[in-house]
Amino acid sequence: MSQGYVHGGSDAREVARLEKQARWAAPVLLRDFHAGPGMRVLDLATGVGAMAHELRSRFAGAQVLGLDFARAQLDRARQRQPWLPLVQADAAALPFRDGSFDRVHASWFLEHVRTPVEILREVRRVLKPGGRCHFVEVDNDTFRVEPPPPDVAQILAALNEAQRAGGGDPFVGRRLAQYFAEAGFRGARVVDLPIEGSAADPVFFQGFAEEFAEIFEGLDESLPHLVEVARRAAQALRALPAQGGRMAYAAKLAQAVRD
Repeated sequence: MSQGYVHGGSDAREVARLEKQARWAAPVLLRDFHAGPGMRVLDLATGVGAMAHELRSRFAGAQVLGLDFARAQLDRARQRQPWLPLVQADAAALPFRDGSFDRVHASWFLEHVRTPVEILREVRRVLKPGGRCHFVEVDNDTFRVEPPPPDVAQILAALNEAQRAGGGDPFVGRRLAQYFAEAGFRGARVVDLPIEGSAADPVFFQGFAEEFAEIFEGLDESLPHLVEVARRAAQALRALPAQGGRMAYAAKLAQAVRD
């Protein structure tokens, strides 16, 4: 696995951003996720437990367990979600018996790792026959801003390069079908989850712009030489709704069943 995360820390600002992101994105990201009472759900790369909280809120009675490699983030998850059982482990060597889970969920995870197929093989192993996994991933080439502020293009390009340098893949979404097939899943379903911001829904648009603005501002540790560019890019995004601009992004959802 890659340890070169370009975002996803455990300081108070980042924890607040991740929890806010989960609340804002969950209605889109979990729209096609289902877990009934008593089902065991593994929240892979749970981080500070933000999406685990959303899973528990939406699927009453499901037994959610969080797993992450980063001790600092798990410590935050214990503070913020004391109800959540947590395990520290490498996703490429899951410490569970075959067929342990009914569902496996992960959001924004495979973009950070060097060996996605190895991880997906482990996911398949720990799923029960008929169990489902649900992965939401990035493809940063789908990000569009109109009119296009030059600072936004510069900081996004720098973010992509930093992620590649750290062993990740900011375009992993387009490779999900291939990776799931190589991991032994048959018939994985990969679809776009389009997110659009426009004058048609100004409240949603402002939240969308704020989400990416905070992502850019959170790059101050990984891209310290571009702090001022990131600040201007964030400012430009926040101004878009009032200026009649538009934003668009298409996350990728992969769902697969263990046969």
